Amino acid sequence: MATQEAGKHYAEEFPRLKVGKYVGMASAPLKSTPFEPDVAMIYGDSSQLCLLLLGREYQDGYNLKCEISGHAACVYGVVPAIKTGECQVAVPCRGDHYRAMAGDEEMIFTVPRGKLDSLMAGLRAIEKTGSKLPVGYSFLPEYPLLESYRKIGQMMGYIK
Repeated sequence: MATQEAGKHYAEEFPRLKVGKYVGMASAPLKSTPFEPDVAMIYGDSSQLCLLLLGREYQDGYNLKCEISGHAACVYGVVPAIKTGECQVAVPCRGDHYRAMAGDEEMIFTVPRGKLDSLMAGLRAIEKTGSKLPVGYSFLPEYPLLESYRKIGQMMGYIK
């Protein structure tokens, strides 16, 4: 940190679990984990992250609120999700890149166990609307205006 004051802010902002509440932390690939995890961290590119966020938002319509930092992705991805029971997005840190081979294009989406069913239901629902991977590109000189966009344009006074 550039100054002692900056270091103080860094330490104060760092997410923490309550001391004594947890005995430890373990991680393993979901496919072969010998225990039932409290959270799952999913690494994905921006298209995959977009679908995960849409699937999460499908149930309640609320945007995801999260704290993002360039360090300690394991902490920023896990601790807030455990404390709040809400999904979290984190940026892979240097350790993720150096030791866990996170790709430059990847982000992390963390989902608590209690949110998995609603996330999956949301993903299944948005898939029915055509939101799926791989993305099908469409290059037209002009696209027809959706009725919902037309109504918004009328409300804003752009379309009569």
